[in-house]
Amino acid sequence: MKNSKFSQLLLVAIATVPGLLPATASACAVCMGNPNTKTAGAMNGAIFLMLGFIALMLGGLGAFIYTLVKRGNAPVPPHAEISAAISADEKSKVL
Repeated sequence: MKNSKFSQLLLVAIATVPGLLPATASACAVCMGNPNTKTAGAMNGAIFLMLGFIALMLGGLGAFIYTLVKRGNAPVPPHAEISAAISADEKSKVL
């Protein structure tokens, strides 16, 4: 049992070491090139579009949570109380 855990730990250590070694990072042609080209503008537009989608999704999630909280704190409608009382009376008659 100890041998298998040790071998798994060794395998994980060997797999992570190459990722921790320092290396030089090269920038893409858009980052190192002329910022006034059409490609750089398109990249900026794509980045803002993705940020917009994220904001839209988080806003929708927030609105959904707000709606659930609002409905959870709302009082029970009168017709729901009456139907619950009627069904409780019917159950007590059956028993």
